[in-house]
Amino acid sequence: MREGKLVLKDLNSQNGSFIRQRQDLELTPGDVFLLGRELFRFVTQGLDDSFERQSTVGTAMWTPPKLQKGPLTAKLEHIKLNGEVVAEFKLDKPETTLGRTTGDLVFKDDPYMSGTHARIVAQPGRFLLQDLRSRNGVYHRVRTETELADGDEFFMGEQLFHVDVKTGE
Repeated sequence: MREGKLVLKDLNSQNGSFIRQRQDLELTPGDVFLLGRELFRFVTQGLDDSFERQSTVGTAMWTPPKLQKGPLTAKLEHIKLNGEVVAEFKLDKPETTLGRTTGDLVFKDDPYMSGTHARIVAQPGRFLLQDLRSRNGVYHRVRTETELADGDEFFMGEQLFHVDVKTGE
């Protein structure tokens, strides 16, 4: 509890803490999210730059902002818990759909992923992650202290927690 509000803060744990997404999420470089049992990292690139990944572990370092030199491109890295990249997927279409049975990126061996689970929508200068009413949801890694609300769900390790806020009447 902080100032009467329930908050979740990951204390630089090895595997991270993940909160279930309730609405569309604007992705930022380095964002890590979970669909079923599949872990992904979002990475961007200006056409004149190499791909840039923000560190999610260790000491935070300030770097001066760069002016965008040209159009923004992005990719998804399919990763393991330790950050090792298993596969890379360019996000070069207006929409990229992920699922177990249908979509642009299909993960047929993941029983926790819905047939059509989520989509990434490219908009001018940004990318949105949308849950397509999947049964098990979309979870994004907590990078800062996050306020929890009644009904929120979050993962720590392999444990799923459900927030049930009772108000005194």
